[in-house]
Amino acid sequence: MRFDDVWITGTGGVHGELVPIRQAVADGRYAPSDAAEAGMTSVSASAQPPPEMAVHAARQALGAEEPGLHLHAAAGFQGLDLWSASCWIAHHLFGGPLPGLSLQLNALCNSGLAAVEVGATMLTARPDLGTVLVTASDWFPEPAIDRWNLDSGILLGDGAAAAVLSRGAGRLRLLSCSSWSDPSLEGLQRGDREFAAASPAALEPLVLRQLAREFYAVSGRTPASVVQAHVRGLRQVVHTALDEAEVSLAQARWVVPPFVGRTAFRFGYAEPLGLDPSRTLLDLGLSLGHMGGVDHLYALDHLVRSNAIGAGETVVLIGVGGGFTFSCAVLRA
Repeated sequence: MRFDDVWITGTGGVHGELVPIRQAVADGRYAPSDAAEAGMTSVSASAQPPPEMAVHAARQALGAEEPGLHLHAAAGFQGLDLWSASCWIAHHLFGGPLPGLSLQLNALCNSGLAAVEVGATMLTARPDLGTVLVTASDWFPEPAIDRWNLDSGILLGDGAAAAVLSRGAGRLRLLSCSSWSDPSLEGLQRGDREFAAASPAALEPLVLRQLAREFYAVSGRTPASVVQAHVRGLRQVVHTALDEAEVSLAQARWVVPPFVGRTAFRFGYAEPLGLDPSRTLLDLGLSLGHMGGVDHLYALDHLVRSNAIGAGETVVLIGVGGGFTFSCAVLRA
């Protein structure tokens, strides 16, 4: 969808302590083969629960305006069961009622970009809605998550980010968003497991690579077919968003995919799209880890605060979440 008057007026981002990869390998927590495949230098690990991190990021992004809609994006557990993390965040930010919804969206690791698309669509559809706050936060603490053995090719990091969407003017104009889903891939995070009455992660750490092996065994799918589906969804959203924005990939100053490891970046994003790594924030991602639904908004905040976007330059943000969902947003300074 093309947007004619949606702007990013503020951004924010926080992360945890950066744990050196060499330290985790030396301690025996991280397998040398996995470390070599991912090629990361450090990973963000925070002692702060995700809603607290989200409040800090939102305070950086917000001006004097009070939003009419708050969307909180998260891939993982936010600290309590049957409880509204979004309302906790809104309460600590504003202290009183909001003139609209405060709710949480979960598209797993595509949550942040999905929330931007939903917020921008709401702004376009509702003239009475003046401002939308999008927050995103994720953490992956032990014992529920063993970040060092969860999956191959990535390391999960902890962090939060925020963006304020409005009309009229701002730091960046949102030109377009496009999304695509391939639900046939949801089993990659389910394996052959039955539904449970309580979270199995409370009893034993999640190991996504084991679930993927189970999925291949019961579904008849192959890793090659999953890669093909990933590339198809990736190209679908990127090409659609660029066409709607009337921009080519070569014209973009920055093209930022999720913060995955070096090998996953190469085969999952750089080669399918023909990306120049120097225009992708690859090194930033290799220092922070894949922060669930946070990567896209954190990347945007990093570019804004480091003055890495000049007037008239274009940024392409790419999101992919388990299930699988794919999103792409095109913005111009």
